[in-house]
Amino acid sequence: MKLEHQRFGALFVFLICSFLCSPNCSAQPVMPNAQDMLPLPSSVKGSPKDLLAEVSDIKITRELYDQEINAFKEVSPQVAAQLSSPEGRREFLRQLVEVIMFQKKAEMEGLDKTDNYKKESREASKSVLAMERMRKMLGQITLDEASVKKYYDDNIKLFSEPDQYHLFQISTDTKEKADALYKDLNSGKSFIEIAKASSTDEMKNNGGDRGFVALDNLDVKVAKAISSLEKDKVSEPISLSDKVFIIVKYTDKKNGTVKPFDTVSSQIRRDLASEKQIETFKANIEQLKKLYNFKSYDDVASCIRKEKLTEAELNSVVAEYDGIKVKVSEIYEDLEQIPAFIRPQVLEGDGLKDFLDQHYAKDLSLHDVEKNFDNYSKEFPRAVAEVSRRTLVKMLFDKVLSPITVKDEEIKDFYNKNLASFAAPAQMHAHHILVKEEDKAKSLLADLQKDPKKFEEVAKASSICPSSQQGGDLGDFSEGQMVPEFEKACKEGEIGKVVGPVKTQFGYHLIRVDSRTPAGTRKFEDVQEDIRSQLLPQKQKEAFDAYVAALRNEFKVKVYQENL
Repeated sequence: MKLEHQRFGALFVFLICSFLCSPNCSAQPVMPNAQDMLPLPSSVKGSPKDLLAEVSDIKITRELYDQEINAFKEVSPQVAAQLSSPEGRREFLRQLVEVIMFQKKAEMEGLDKTDNYKKESREASKSVLAMERMRKMLGQITLDEASVKKYYDDNIKLFSEPDQYHLFQISTDTKEKADALYKDLNSGKSFIEIAKASSTDEMKNNGGDRGFVALDNLDVKVAKAISSLEKDKVSEPISLSDKVFIIVKYTDKKNGTVKPFDTVSSQIRRDLASEKQIETFKANIEQLKKLYNFKSYDDVASCIRKEKLTEAELNSVVAEYDGIKVKVSEIYEDLEQIPAFIRPQVLEGDGLKDFLDQHYAKDLSLHDVEKNFDNYSKEFPRAVAEVSRRTLVKMLFDKVLSPITVKDEEIKDFYNKNLASFAAPAQMHAHHILVKEEDKAKSLLADLQKDPKKFEEVAKASSICPSSQQGGDLGDFSEGQMVPEFEKACKEGEIGKVVGPVKTQFGYHLIRVDSRTPAGTRKFEDVQEDIRSQLLPQKQKEAFDAYVAALRNEFKVKVYQENL
């Protein structure tokens, strides 16, 4: 049973599963923002000794509560905001009571003495310790005001709005035409009227009006001409190429401004802190590479870009460190977390190197923790204790909920009582070939009538529909999903016979209807596992609620929300 499938509230699932569900993922270093490093506020009222709840002999004081809630506020500003509201604080107290209650019960049952607990706790602790080590390192980065001000002074252009000119232009394709128009303009003729009548660029209909433009956004030659012109004066023809000559003028100018230091200092501080954090992170990974004699083989790793890999490629070694060999198959596990349709973009150009670097950084960080586990555990005892607690609670949940199953007769009973929910509309399954020209469609139809078995082959070679990659297979579709002309042909066409050309707004179709299924009720066998997946969480939720209620009675839980 996977704990992440239980639906007991987002915060509680986070409390239990944060690092346990995917320990390797949590080893990915997170760069905290500067504002995340600020000290967190304590409770809004009361004394540290105020009693907020009791779980048997365990007393939850305000001091303990603040330690717990502040640890979660460090996760992100969004979580901090949620837990700072009165409702969030009350909910956190309720769930903190339950977590302590579960931990106590797990220890009473001796789960913390099992080999499985020791193994799971250590494995989960590695990723958390790697994260804590990185957070500590990045949290030590500081920036003085002088550094921020120096960056501002050295890069003043970044914080400046440049001068802008209200620009008009006329374009021609020959020097002779440009000279003639320039002469007309100097004789007093309207710039706007000439632009509308004779200009060849896209501003023609606007009378050549380009609006306000900064010089940095113009061709160098045009910018130079504008900067030396007087307002409302016309430039001589400017040659931009053998076939582009333009004449420009400006009618108004907006002087640039500089943003005051006080208005941008916070953003500069965040940006500089982020840069330093990235530099520190990269430097640390480089140190680990040297320490563990890291080597990588980029030429081998390039095979990861391929859509399918051979067994030999999957087993090839892309890197090694400290006697450990990293295979392509391990890298591919990370890659499979990325949707297939965007993988090519992720791995394009330097993307492959970035992807590999992230994987190697994770591996090296975890390996370093494994080698220095005892030292890091002493350095971050609270993190290890929290992982131990989560591991215990997860094991208790597994013990309580894993025996719960849904019987076949329960599934059948649900099916019979909810038949209306399993109604299936009439469906059709078809292949098609789409082309733009009718003559092309007729030619392909003639070929297919001679050899119908080549339909998929012809679709892959000639169809302009994305379904061509699947030999024109459109899969199952219901009435109303296709355009009327296409649907009519599918309803009337003989099963297995190619019909067409059928004209639609997309082009001309050759269609082969593979099957038609009338409306009815989905078969029990087809929905049995879907029903099981729906009923199991419900039964687990009922069992969980009953178990919580029983533990509250067993431990005589008392909550004093009025003290919160």
